[in-house]
Amino acid sequence: MKILPSDNSYKTFCDMTTGYRMFRVISEAVNTGVIDLLDDGERTAGELLAATTLQPEAGRRFITLLVNLGLLEECSGKLYLSRFSRSYLSRTSTLSQRHMLAFEPILMENWARLGQVLHEGQGVLIQEQPPDQLERRLHLFQQAMAEAAAVRSRELWNTINHLPEQGTIIDIGAGDGTYLRGFLQRNPRWDAIACDLPDVCRRMAAQNLPEGLSLYPCNIIDPQEMAGLVERYRGRAGLLLFSNLCHCYDRDENQALLRQAGELLAEDGLLLIHDFYRDANGLGALYDLHMLVNTLNGRTYSIAETAALLRGAGFPQHSIIELPSGSLALVATRTTPFQAAVSLFGLKNHALAHGFFAAAELDPANIRSEAWVRAKCAYGCPEYGRRWSCPPHSMDQAGFEELLAGYSRALLVVGQPPLKAFQHHLLGLEKEAFLSGFKKALVFSGGPCCRCETCPPERCSHPEKRRPSLESCGCDVFALADRCGIPVAPLRQSDDFVQYVGLLLVD
Repeated sequence: MKILPSDNSYKTFCDMTTGYRMFRVISEAVNTGVIDLLDDGERTAGELLAATTLQPEAGRRFITLLVNLGLLEECSGKLYLSRFSRSYLSRTSTLSQRHMLAFEPILMENWARLGQVLHEGQGVLIQEQPPDQLERRLHLFQQAMAEAAAVRSRELWNTINHLPEQGTIIDIGAGDGTYLRGFLQRNPRWDAIACDLPDVCRRMAAQNLPEGLSLYPCNIIDPQEMAGLVERYRGRAGLLLFSNLCHCYDRDENQALLRQAGELLAEDGLLLIHDFYRDANGLGALYDLHMLVNTLNGRTYSIAETAALLRGAGFPQHSIIELPSGSLALVATRTTPFQAAVSLFGLKNHALAHGFFAAAELDPANIRSEAWVRAKCAYGCPEYGRRWSCPPHSMDQAGFEELLAGYSRALLVVGQPPLKAFQHHLLGLEKEAFLSGFKKALVFSGGPCCRCETCPPERCSHPEKRRPSLESCGCDVFALADRCGIPVAPLRQSDDFVQYVGLLLVD
């Protein structure tokens, strides 16, 4: 979502400014019945058009677009739903997002008035609505949020392992209970308590509640009502969940809620704050503006702000878990930090804060060493044989491949001139990784070492700081960066953006 400094393409501009068209296409694929018809079985284009009210010419052009976008697949004259459409658009899928498609136009109405909010302040668009309209909007909102929760709860519970066989989980602001249902499916011997407003709990009670799930209706930001919850369940929770909740309230409300709800947790329990974080990625920053436009005082918080709130509530330790779809979970404890699956999120953030404009995790098994790259070092580079970081002194192709085989994770980083500063930041990143517990951390630079103007002929003057370049080991950095979604191209003009690519082997 972020436009890199190296990306000056008109395609990116078009992608950023025409995204609304893609939404309309996906929505109409559902609204016209195309998705439902193919959900029932394959059809030819003619059969599909005959079963809808689409005009023949317009309908064929629409179907062609759906195939080109990958929403439909075509084989031997028959049309089928793609895997993507079966997952998120099919009415029978457990991951269906069709209510989200229906709710998004309501949100777009306020997004169209973003300028007014920026000039007049948050809350200017909030207006009283007729009861029937408000009820419809609330119902659609809850359905859309439940669909999103179906995806995100899977991601969250995939990362929370090594829990006791039995315990109690309390969900503060449980919504329709999707997160608790997902948790109980994996941990059937736990008890679950859903805490939310009385109306929300009544809707949940009307559903088929799983065994072990009980409801506690209350207004969570009313200290007196929360006091009743605390009095009843004090110290009982092994797991306390705040999912997509903190962004609804201001700092003082969150601080008070965390302090009071924290009393529900057992001494060695885990407090999970699952949310979007403003400084974590472009999605978190965009969601912050979403709250600015659509709520009275909602906002996303930075990781540091959330950590401060946790410390103020008596939780000095936290671990960060990065989830696939862009949200994060902060797992807080009073004493021993939670041992989450080791994440490179901290290293990526460190890289972005210390001299690099892009950082991407990758599997070292996908890094290729090519003989032609090393040959270009020997035949074309004036530094060949003159630098101790370059061939023939540097690691050869076979040695590089053998080294890669001993690592399971790596971080690609991209920076800009001056090269000396770039290489200095690389060493700093390697040190940070080592001090974070990655004892095998080792960086590879971009370009020849430039610590000294010239290398002495006998030996390197700074062997402790010497690192080989990726190119000298036969690595095609253009292909490697492209594999990570980072555009890198040869310089054609004097004002082209110069960038350097480095690699941190982590494990």
